Formats: sequence, structure tokens, C-alpha cells
Amino acid sequence: MTTPSQDSQVFDSYVPVYDEMPETWEDSRGVVVEQLKRLANAVNIREIGWFLDEELLSGKQFIPSTVNVKGLAPQWRSVFRKVVNFGALPNAGTKSVSHGVVFDANFTQTAFWISATDPVNFKAFSLAYWAISTPGDIIINMDATNINVTTKSDYSGYTRSYVTIEYLLEQ
Repeated sequence: MTTPSQDSQVFDSYVPVYDEMPETWEDSRGVVVEQLKRLANAVNIREIGWFLDEELLSGKQFIPSTVNVKGLAPQWRSVFRKVVNFGALPNAGTKSVSHGVVFDANFTQTAFWISATDPVNFKAFSLAYWAISTPGDIIINMDATNINVTTKSDYSGYTRSYVTIEYLLEQ
């Protein structure tokens, strides 16, 4: 097995551990500055583990592969995340819950899923599904105001469900 070099991209997202420094400050200064840069980069590129019911930065960065909507060169943009408590899923019907996200011409969705738990029968699932013409048993979508979940079967036993929305805000 080969060991990647210290400068390998394998370690770019990890904070290296160092226990040796040059004896003098003049010799150590460059090493300290370089390690502080690595530390800041490693922390800043991590996905933030908070899943809250309010808009927050996810820690993810998004760069489009083409020119953005205002004709500017592609730029890194922050991905926002919001979790909506959806409650119990419907019994062969549609349920809508307000998401509270500003959904306008500046909104671009990047990820969207529901996770649900049936605490009585000890079952759970996550789903990111939407169809226009041949819908499945569960359809989830979002409009300017609501998150909509439509079920063809009885999913009301899934009494705890959360919808996670990740999105960009065009500048």
C-alpha cells in the first residue's frame, strides 16, 4: 500500500497533526502560517452538520459550469439549507406544509428530500422523488409556498417526517 505525500489532495480536507517546529521564531513563522491556512481551509470546506428549521448556510459551495443568470463569470455560491417538520404523512391523499423559503426568480433548488419514521412498526425511509407523467406511490414537490406530498397508499403511520431543502440564491 502506498502512502500519499503530505501535500496530496487526500489530506486537503483534514487538519494535519504536527508536534515538531523549528527552534527559532524566524524559522517557525512560515510553518505556522502555512498550518493556519490549512486549518482554515479544512474547517471552511466541511459540510455543516446543523439541520435546522431556519435558513442557514450548509457549508457547501456551488459553482455553475456556465455563465450565471446575470451574465457574470461563474462564481462560488453558498448553498443554503432548511429543514421543514412535515409531521404525519397522508393516507392516500395530498398534504401541503408551508416551507417559508423565498421562492422567486433568484431561487435555485439543488437538493430536496423527505425522511419519515413510523415509530410503532419501526420503519423509516428517505425519498427524493418527483414525476410529471407516471407518478409513483409517493410524490414530493415544492411550489412557491408549500411542500406537497402525495401518497397513493396509507402512509399515516409515518408520523415523524422532515423535508430537507438545499438551494442557491442568485445574486
